[in-house]
Amino acid sequence: MGARAYMHINLDYLNLMADGDDSMKKIMMEMLLDELPVEIAKMKEVHRTDDLDELSSISHKMKSTLAFVGNEVLTKTNKEIEEICKTEENKEMLPFLLEVLENGYQKAVVELNEVFKSL
Repeated sequence: MGARAYMHINLDYLNLMADGDDSMKKIMMEMLLDELPVEIAKMKEVHRTDDLDELSSISHKMKSTLAFVGNEVLTKTNKEIEEICKTEENKEMLPFLLEVLENGYQKAVVELNEVFKSL
């Protein structure tokens, strides 16, 4: 991986956890590329059913996964979603926040794929 600066990802944490092992990086990145879109779609579906407990649970589970992406906006947005689900305050913000999460991930996935292909 060269000195390419990315706008939507920061893989410092992933690199730290992989400890220089490119095959481990590849496995971790496959997980990000496979699981995150599924989880985001699940969040949107659960929101439609107004199951805030389940939405909170999915959001909580995603925290550790999003740490590997290293995108501050995604991390903060996911945290806000979880907080709203727990407090049940500002629920009207959920559709907007879910959209931010999905759009942010779509931008990050382009860069994740670029790095993945270079491994």
